Amino acid sequence: MFIKFSEEVQHLLKNAKIEMQELCHPFVGSEHLLLSILKHNNHVSKILEEYHVNYSVFKKKTIKSIGIGNNKNNCFIYTPLLKRIIEEAMLDTKESNNKEVNLNTLFLAILNEGEGVAIRILASLNVDIDKLYDEFSKKEIKNIEGIKLDCLEKNGPNKIEEDGTNITKENKHNTIEEKK
Repeated sequence: MFIKFSEEVQHLLKNAKIEMQELCHPFVGSEHLLLSILKHNNHVSKILEEYHVNYSVFKKKTIKSIGIGNNKNNCFIYTPLLKRIIEEAMLDTKESNNKEVNLNTLFLAILNEGEGVAIRILASLNVDIDKLYDEFSKKEIKNIEGIKLDCLEKNGPNKIEEDGTNITKENKHNTIEEKK
């Protein structure tokens, strides 16, 4: 199965590169991706706002933590951590039978990785990473369950029950013929 990125995720990854360039950093990392997420109005940025984390706060803390470089970099190389985050989001998407990586899956991968500049900055801003992970995990489970419910509504009851033979019922009524 081929995994795609939603338009929103494509946009966020592109803007992570812009964040890296503006800070004159040599690599695109998890902190740039989180800056990109926070810069836009989405459900992740809204939830992080409840933790008193917004674009401005996170950017100031990023600059304080790792500084600003001297030269703009036009090469876009992802850090090994960011590559793992993207790969994990793709794997999670595939395992949940979704067709594209969405923002929730990508953010969960950042949290699940449990390390890196973005996580360290969130922790330094007194964000309970485990609590945040639990909150987003529950949302993702609800999304998956919603997809399953949509499939059931579209396809009707379970096809095995609808079209299949109920062997137990037939056996009780002695209607199964033995094969010899």
